[in-house]
Amino acid sequence: MDFVYELLRAGTSKDNADSGADVARKFNDNFKNVKDKFSELENEIKNAGSLKIPIGTEDLIGGVKSSDSENKVSIHEDGDMEVNSLNIKKLAQDDGDFIIIDGNI
Repeated sequence: MDFVYELLRAGTSKDNADSGADVARKFNDNFKNVKDKFSELENEIKNAGSLKIPIGTEDLIGGVKSSDSENKVSIHEDGDMEVNSLNIKKLAQDDGDFIIIDGNI
């Protein structure tokens, strides 16, 4: 999210830590920022009828898309995720470990 919040300073002395008043102010300010952001999102949904959620990446929290394809993940209606069929080419192993595939021949 793109709102700004203040971190609390928990030091070892009064010189490098927030006072009780600072903690209370930062705590209240941070909650107000979160409340304001949720209000902004609610207004966006009311005006647009929907909310655009970006696709998640390594650095960005976002949505994911279900797939029934090999080596991909499907998402069930209850939100559970399941790995579909996994191609052996995707398997990895550490040096010194062995994968034994027994075709029962």
